[in-house]
Amino acid sequence: MREFAVRYVNGPLQGVGEITQPDEAGDQPPLVQRIPLPSAEHGVRRTISDVVGNQQHAIYERTGHNDAGEWEFTLVRVE
Repeated sequence: MREFAVRYVNGPLQGVGEITQPDEAGDQPPLVQRIPLPSAEHGVRRTISDVVGNQQHAIYERTGHNDAGEWEFTLVRVE
């Protein structure tokens, strides 16, 4: 497995993170990421929302590599 230091420069996940992917996936993290956002709902209501597909996702695009050695991702949209 290969790990990449990443920085989400804006949006709901703004901050530093890490991506892990298989070695055969290449020397760079993916160009686009679709990341599930945490739900504000709890218990049975949240379970039902997840089952019917109401969970929101943040779509981030890789936009560069900074001096700190982190891959930078910028929010494209929330769906």
